[in-house]
Amino acid sequence: MRFSRIFAINSLMLMGCGILMFIPWIIDAITQHHWLNPFSSAALITIIIGLTIFILSPKDQTPLRPKEMFITTTLMWLLFALFSAIPFYLPPHNLSLADAFFESMSGLTGTGATILTNLDSETPGILLWRSITQWLGGVGIIVVALIVLPTLQIGGMQLFATESSALSERIKPTMRQSIRDILIYFILLSLACALCLWLAGMTPFDAINHAMTTLSTGGFSTHDAGIMYFQESSILWTLTIFMILGGLPLVLGPHLFYRHWDMIHNNVQIATFFKILCVTILLLIPVVGYEQIKYIVFQTVSILTTTGFVSTPYSTWGTFATTLFLFLTAVGACTGSTSGGIKMFRFAIIGRILSSKMKSLIKPFAVFIPRYGTQIIDAEIASGVLFFLSLFFATFIIATLSLTALGLDYLTAVSGALSCVANVGPALGNIIGPERTYADLPEAAKWILSFVMLAGRLEFTSIVVLFLPFLWRKNT
Repeated sequence: MRFSRIFAINSLMLMGCGILMFIPWIIDAITQHHWLNPFSSAALITIIIGLTIFILSPKDQTPLRPKEMFITTTLMWLLFALFSAIPFYLPPHNLSLADAFFESMSGLTGTGATILTNLDSETPGILLWRSITQWLGGVGIIVVALIVLPTLQIGGMQLFATESSALSERIKPTMRQSIRDILIYFILLSLACALCLWLAGMTPFDAINHAMTTLSTGGFSTHDAGIMYFQESSILWTLTIFMILGGLPLVLGPHLFYRHWDMIHNNVQIATFFKILCVTILLLIPVVGYEQIKYIVFQTVSILTTTGFVSTPYSTWGTFATTLFLFLTAVGACTGSTSGGIKMFRFAIIGRILSSKMKSLIKPFAVFIPRYGTQIIDAEIASGVLFFLSLFFATFIIATLSLTALGLDYLTAVSGALSCVANVGPALGNIIGPERTYADLPEAAKWILSFVMLAGRLEFTSIVVLFLPFLWRKNT
C-alpha cells in the first residue's frame, strides 16, 4: 500500500481547499474590518499542512491500484471535511469539534443539516463558506480530482467510479474534454441561477449563496428561517426550476452542447424522475389543497432532489403528507447529478426486473429480457443494484438503532438517520423537524450522523471495503 502516494494526492486537494478559504477571508476583512479572522488562520494552516505533506511525499507517477483508489476517495472527503471545519472551530464561533465537523461534513456531502442557530447574525464569510463547501461537494471536488489526477498519470475515471456508480452515464470523449464540458455547464447554471434569483428579489449576496446551494442540491441558506424568509412566488419558482436542473445528470449539459438529443429524449431515469415527481404532486394536492400548489411543488422537488429547502412547515400538512415525504427522502433524483438518495437509475432497473418477472408469471414459457434503454440488464447489473440497496438499508438500520441507544425518540432516530444517509437534511420530530436544526442532538449522535452522511455520499462501497481484512493484505 503506497500511503505516500495517497497522501501526496490528498495534499493537492488540501492546498486547493486552503486557497478557497481566502475568498471568505477577504469578504469578512472588507465587511467586518478585521483582516485577522478565522479564515486567515484556517487558510494558512490548511495550505502549510498540505504543502508539507506534498514536499515530504516521494514522487511516484505510477497509477493507483483499485484498493488505493478506495482509500484515496474516502480520505479525500474526510480531510476536506476536517480542514473545512477549522473556521467553525476557531473563535468567534468556538463550536465543539463534533459540531464543526458535522457542519462541514453536512456541507461537503450536500446534506444541508445544520447546527448553526443564529445565521442572521453570522458574518458574511462564514455564510459564504458554507455555500462554497456545498458547491464543492456537489461537483467541485470531483471535477478538480478528475482534472488534476490525469496530469499525474492517475486513472481519474477509477476515482470517479468510486464516487458515482453511473457507469451508463459517462460521456465518451476524452477525460479532459468531458470534465471541461461538465464544469462549464455547472458554472453557467450557477451563474444563471444567481442572476435569476437576484432578478426575482434576492439581494446579490443571498442570490450567490442560494445559487451554489441549489445547484449542488445542498440546501444551506443564509437565514435562520431558510427559504421561508423569502415568500415571493418568483423566488420559489426559480428555486424549483434550478433544483430540478441540479437533480438531472450533469452530462445533460455536454449532450445539449453536442446536440445529442437522443441521449436526453431516451433517458430512462429522467423520465422516471418526472413521473415520480408528477405522481407525488397529484397525490398531495387533494390532501393539502390546490391553493398551496406552489408550496406543494416546491417541497416535493426539494425533497426528491435531496436539496432539503423548506418553504413552509409541511409537518402541519397531516400524517399522509409527512409520511409520503419521509419515504420520498430515500428516493433521490438522477444518477450523475449532485443529489443523494437511492436515485432513479436504480428504481428504473428494479422496475424493469419486476416487470419482466411479472410477465414471466403470466407466460411462464416465454422469455422476457429486462432492458434499461437499449442495454440488457444482466445479472451483474442486478446484483450491483441489490448490493447498493443492502448497504443503504443496513446503514440506515444501524444508524437508527445507534441513535435510539443514545436516548433519542423513534421518530427523531428514524427520520434523522434516513435524512442523513440520503443526504437530504430536513427530518421530522420536535428535535430535528423541518423548521429546526440538529444543534440539540448529543455529540455522539452528531459523530454517527457525520459518518452516515459520508457513507451515503460515497455510495457506501468506498467506506465498506475499508473494513474488509482482504483489502489490507499485501498481495491484494
